[in-house]
Order: sequence, then C-alpha cells, then structure tokens
Amino acid sequence: MRQMVAHCVRSITRRGWKLAGGYAALTMAVSSLAAFSASGAQPAVRLASGDAPTVVSFTFDDGDVDQMAAAQVLHKYGLHGTFYIITGAVGAPHYVTLPDLRTLAAEGDEIGGHTVSHLELPHITAAEARRQVCDGRDTLIRWGFHHVISFAYPGGVFSPATETTVRECGFNSARTVVGLHSPGCPKCTLAETIPPKKPYALRVPGQVDGTWTLTTLENLVIGLERGGGGWLPLVFHHICDTDNCSSLSVRLSLVNAFAKWLVSRQSIGTVVKTVGQVISGPVRPAVKAAEAAPHGVINPWLNTLSDSGAVNPTVEAASNSVPFPLCWMQADYGQNSVTWRRIRGGHDSPWAMQLAMTSHRSGAAKLIPEFDTGQCSIPVVPGQSYDLGTWYKSTATTQFSVYYRIPEGRWLYWTSSPFYRATSRWADATWTTPPLPANGSGLSFGLTLFSKGSLTTDDYSIRATPLSVTRRILDITILALLGLGVLAAALRWRPGWVKPERRSDERAAPSSSSR
Repeated sequence: MRQMVAHCVRSITRRGWKLAGGYAALTMAVSSLAAFSASGAQPAVRLASGDAPTVVSFTFDDGDVDQMAAAQVLHKYGLHGTFYIITGAVGAPHYVTLPDLRTLAAEGDEIGGHTVSHLELPHITAAEARRQVCDGRDTLIRWGFHHVISFAYPGGVFSPATETTVRECGFNSARTVVGLHSPGCPKCTLAETIPPKKPYALRVPGQVDGTWTLTTLENLVIGLERGGGGWLPLVFHHICDTDNCSSLSVRLSLVNAFAKWLVSRQSIGTVVKTVGQVISGPVRPAVKAAEAAPHGVINPWLNTLSDSGAVNPTVEAASNSVPFPLCWMQADYGQNSVTWRRIRGGHDSPWAMQLAMTSHRSGAAKLIPEFDTGQCSIPVVPGQSYDLGTWYKSTATTQFSVYYRIPEGRWLYWTSSPFYRATSRWADATWTTPPLPANGSGLSFGLTLFSKGSLTTDDYSIRATPLSVTRRILDITILALLGLGVLAAALRWRPGWVKPERRSDERAAPSSSSR
C-alpha cells in the first residue's frame, strides 16, 4: 500500500515550476473528489457500524503567513489547527515569524514539523533526510515548542525508510496527502481510523484547493457521520481573500463558513481536534542528527542528473521542469523570463548548463547548489574566507552571488563579487569571499544573470582560502608567547615558591589579545 500511495503521489504531483508561478498538475485527485461530492453520489465504501465519533482536523502545511488569518477564524469559533512548519522558512518573506508561531501556540494550536528545507525525503540521502526531520524538530523545541509530536511529509511523498526516520526523530505521527475515499480511489476507506493503523502514513482526501466548495467539505463530514464516524484530516495551504488566488489557495470565507458549520454539528458528536490530540502519545526528547562531513562542490562538472527532491510550497510540485544536475537548483526572482538547457560541450567535460533570459524588467537568475543541510550545500566554518571558481561563457555581464545558511536552516543572501565581462570563449571566474559571518554553517554560490542574454557555466570549485604568511607567522608567535607564559607560570608556582613584591618601575605585560 505504501508503494501504491507513493507512486500515486509521484505520478500526479511531479511537475516543474518557476518561482514566478504557473499552475501545476491537479494534486491527489482533489478535483475529482469535488466533482464526486457535488454530484450527491453515495460513497462506495462505508465504515463498519459503531458509535465512533466524527473528528475533523484542520492541518496547514509550510507555515505560509496567510494562514494566520485562518487561525484567527478558527479561534473565533473555539477551534484549533495543526500547523506543520518548514523551520528554514520561518522569518522569510511570505512565511510566519517566530512571534507568529508563539501566538499560535498560545492560542492552543499545535506546532508540527515539516522538515528544515521542504525536500521530498525519499529523493535525498538517508543522512540528509535525518537532518531534515530531526533538526527541524530540534529547532522547534529550542524555540520553546516542547510538544512537537506531529509531522507532515513534504509533497506527501514517503517510504518505509522515511517512516522509520520520522519515528526515530521523535515524532508520533506523519501525514501524507492521499489515501481516503475519492473517485480516483474508489476502494479507499472514508476515514482514517482512531487510533490509526499506520500512524506514520496518515491518510487524507487530497489537498483542499480553489476547486473545493462548502458543499464538498460538508459532504465529506456527513459521509463520515452516516458511515459510523472516524477521523477526517484536511490539508490546507494558502489562504486568500482576493480574486488572484494561487493554485493551492482557498478563500478565507470558505474556512469561516466551514468552521461555523462544524460548530453546529457538535450536538451530534462531530468535533474538531488537532492531530496531536487525536494521536497523543509521549513527548520524546529532541534528537540531534550528525552534521554533514566537510566536502567541496558536489557534481562540479554537472554530468550527473538526479531528482533533487526540492518541492515548491506554492503548488506542492517538483522545482524543475527539465532534468537538472544532481545537487543543483535554479534560483530566480523578479519580473523576467528564463529558460534552462543542459548542453553538450562543457569546459573540459561533456556537459554544461545554459541559462537564457529572454525578457527582463527586474530580478535575476542563477544556478547554485541546493539549499539543504549539507548533502549538496557546502559545509563551511564561520570566520573563514573561501575561494570560489567556475568557468563560464556569457553574452552579458555577470557576477557571483553568495548565500549562507544559519543554524536554524534559513538561507540568507550574503554578498556578491565584482563583475565579469561577457565572453564568447570559456573564461575562468574566481573570487575570494570575505570571512564568513559568525552564524554561517553552509554556503551556496553561482554566477548570476541580471539582464537579457545567455550564461553558460561548468566546472565549479571552492576551497578554504589559505592563511597569509604574515598571519601564519603572527599566529605562531602568539602561540609561542602563550606557551612560554604557561611554562613560566608553572615554574613560578612550584611548591615553596613565594611571589615577590612588584617593583614600582615594572611595566605591565601586554595582553595576549594584542596583535
């Protein structure tokens, strides 16, 4: 069943995306479910008869800031939701802040985990998956949320191995995005059981989006009530209140109407609970994953292709519409149009990546190592400078753009290099960065195109900048002086030695920090 669900998710949700948007494929047969509900047809599969209550859970993925409006609506009716948080996005534009999360928790909402970087866990290494899951939970706990027991898979994609990882990181449950009854899954059950038979593969009837109506939601609940009860977790992403809603958005008015309707069902035993209230279980200690071992640029010649696992939180689909080199991603923003091609004839290698910007009003685009916790991004040392390099051909001016990761997993823009001229022949672009900020733990870099034209790159490199001879001599001298000081102190404080009086004409010794 796990394999069938995973295959279903992959086959439906795998679509490319650009940060500027585009509507991905309909996810998890949601529109089919809406059509089914609107038709008034009765479900083909019913729960066994019994007196089980009907429980509805509002779950919100990613931590989009517009979800705060939905939380206020729920609170107005005395209801609460589960908010699955991408810790590396907290405080970034369009995402909740740490004060927002504390407000949710204070109001009674549940804070759950959704990884550090929002990567599909089966498509990254086991070590990276463990860092994504464990470090995300560890960060939430360090922020003061001590009841972090619920998890949601990015993109809804999971496997037996990732279920084990989630359990070992201390979570009591993990939610998918498929599995409950819909026209696309006529043999699926109406509701999740209480307790669930597979707590690390919690089922839902797709993801709520703009095609869902109040009738759609009401009919799902009524079907459970008539079928003997059970649990109905619902998945929400963006909440909007305008005419320009994104693909996975629902109107705030719909959330309000559905919450109000649910309150009216309490008299017949229908209730709203958070995932943690349904699953419960012990709160286990935080589990810290091993840090990534030091390494240089992964796949520097761009020869190996692979699914990066990156998921667009707006449409829950794959980040790239064309095969991209292992460990590399496109990063673009602003008002412009770009295309990517993997072309033959790199610099001393078979392949290179070509970026073409066909129109430009603002922003830029670049190829850079994946934003993750160390599988692809480069582990670095605070205070250290780094020598960056790549070979390029370009019809426009370009420059290095450099980003660094802070311990919580968020990536920040750091700095840019001087400009490099356009060239029709392969040229070597090299630059030494300033010392890395004190809270830097990872680094990603690449040449940037910020005007119409094309940019082809290959053969990337990074190394720690060697210390200068002067700095080395100075450091050795300081260490020697410190060593002599320690030796002198040891000799002076030998048994029976009495410290002599200090003469008035003695000069104080210079501080060991003076250079």
